Amino acid sequence: MRRTMRALAATVALGLAAGAAAAAEMTLPGIRYEVLASGPTTGTQPTRADGVMMRYVGRLAEGGAVFSTSAENGAEPSRFEVRTVIPGMSAALQLMRPGDRWRITIPGYLAYGRLGRRYTPPEPNLKRDIPPDSVLVFDVELVSVAPPAPPAR
Repeated sequence: MRRTMRALAATVALGLAAGAAAAAEMTLPGIRYEVLASGPTTGTQPTRADGVMMRYVGRLAEGGAVFSTSAENGAEPSRFEVRTVIPGMSAALQLMRPGDRWRITIPGYLAYGRLGRRYTPPEPNLKRDIPPDSVLVFDVELVSVAPPAPPAR
């Protein structure tokens, strides 16, 4: 599956370089994303082992309610380990480069699944409950890629 996603990312890059529309909508297995802006093609794509700094706003596809944001309601970046985010976000992040801004739609089975996610204060990024099997829409800007955080002692 990873090889297929890398090939798709190369196709997206070629399409944009050939003058395709800046807001090209692409589909990964189960995930849809729209390229809103592209960073330098020389930027490093994160791996599952890396950390990332990203700005994001997450909305429920049904109704559009904001359920999660990076720091300062999406204005400031937050750090995440790629391996610790939901599977759909992890797959999409590994295709992005710093400076990329994408709108990513993730089906429930690649998000929080049939259990959903309960908001438990004082969680810094989560703003509300996420119902079971919810389709999620994220506006994401990848700010930077960092080596993985050292393990906690």
